[in-house]
Amino acid sequence: MGKKTKVYFATDLHGSSKCFRKFINAGGVYGADVLVLGGDVAGKALQTIVRQPGDRWTCEFIGTRYDVADGAELEALEKLIADHGYYPYRAEPGELDALVASGEIDAVFERLMNERLEGWLALADGRLRPAGRRLFLMLGNDDPVSLRTLLDAAPWGVHAEGKVIALDDDHEMISWGFSNVTPWHSHREQTEEQLAASLATMAGKVRDPARTVVNAHVPPYGSGLDDAPVLQDLQVQTQLGQVKFAPVGSTAVLDLIQAMQPLLGLHGHIHEASGIKRIGRTIVINPGSDYSTGTLNGALITLERDKVAAHQLVRG
Repeated sequence: MGKKTKVYFATDLHGSSKCFRKFINAGGVYGADVLVLGGDVAGKALQTIVRQPGDRWTCEFIGTRYDVADGAELEALEKLIADHGYYPYRAEPGELDALVASGEIDAVFERLMNERLEGWLALADGRLRPAGRRLFLMLGNDDPVSLRTLLDAAPWGVHAEGKVIALDDDHEMISWGFSNVTPWHSHREQTEEQLAASLATMAGKVRDPARTVVNAHVPPYGSGLDDAPVLQDLQVQTQLGQVKFAPVGSTAVLDLIQAMQPLLGLHGHIHEASGIKRIGRTIVINPGSDYSTGTLNGALITLERDKVAAHQLVRG
């Protein structure tokens, strides 16, 4: 029997520190040789905690009003906020409105993103380096371009985007975190033509397409891994009281997989569309995302030389 490589894949953590801790620990829990983080590492919102007289701090977070003392209580609240993917920010009364009015709020938000990601990378170094467990990371479409610098300088792990990576002696991986165009005009989007060109550049450099893993943040169009709520003017559309869904994945990713027939496709982007499908001989996986509850969705895949020997969705 040939050598096996066990891969743990997760994606779309969107700033949840709890999910990242679970991701790092998953290597040991599942006995994975390789960890792959598929993009959208940054959170989407800032949560202010406002100073009050008497060393008290207040905020309303996910429908609950908090009034906590400085010190341990405040730190526990900040941890709760971070675990849900938000960025806690200690503010003086009126400070948030002033930051918005002056146009400085985006710089504060991006600084908090950088600080959290830097902390995550330090944690990965401390936990994974002693075990020799390999880590590959990339940004997704929702991540500011400035975060690339931190991934490039990660003390442990490899920024995989745009590269042909050797997962083991038999398998290579190509990675791309941009999405096709979305209604939100997020940080890193490309037209289908641009996506096709970016993917083709990497695909042309692999040794053996049949033993390649394609780590593309956006799922292939019409695969069943890309069904998202239908939007009109950014409002979810319903029919007979039920949310309408439609495929929103990438035709460029679909075309690549159909033509290349790689061993495995790893995808994310559409949180609601978790599943495992086949496109020809290729197994394609989207573990989905439930980051806002602190629950980590992932996929565990065992690779042998010419096949995916085992695959399953895991949740914890």
